[in-house]
Amino acid sequence: MRTIALVFSFLLGITTLLGIVSAAEITPVYPGMGIPLDQLTGRHPTVKGNATIMEFFNECGVGYWYEEQMDIDYKSVHIPPANNCGKQLVFSMRMTGERNDPTRITDIWIIGANETWSSSIETVYPGGGISRVLVQPAQTRNVLSLNFAGAVIALAFIGIALTLKKRKKKNS
Repeated sequence: MRTIALVFSFLLGITTLLGIVSAAEITPVYPGMGIPLDQLTGRHPTVKGNATIMEFFNECGVGYWYEEQMDIDYKSVHIPPANNCGKQLVFSMRMTGERNDPTRITDIWIIGANETWSSSIETVYPGGGISRVLVQPAQTRNVLSLNFAGAVIALAFIGIALTLKKRKKKNS
């Protein structure tokens, strides 16, 4: 009975340790999580003042949108429709400037719902052009490797505990 309690306490301790390590990783809130329109207008308040974007919202709604980094100065925001209007909206946004500055939206594209966006597609709202230099995505830590390492450590502790328990029984 003591062996089971020892093994259980080791597993509980290691699981707690792994949970703490995993919790230390910041869980990002990605664009589009939650209510799509509220999230979008909260993150990009300038869209409220753009007639082309608001017209699209009125016609098609706002689906679960996302952002992509275009280069060091610009990002693109991709908005699929919430209904079956057959269109999606993409706009590029300058990353510098004040949040409410309407000139941060540089170009707007309205393309087919199944079409793949490219910055070379003709714009609906040419707001000043964009840079075409792509940025390499940042490297992120691999949480799976941390969990695997923790599992190996837990198994090692369990093996040590069982070995010590067997030795103790032989000496008795």
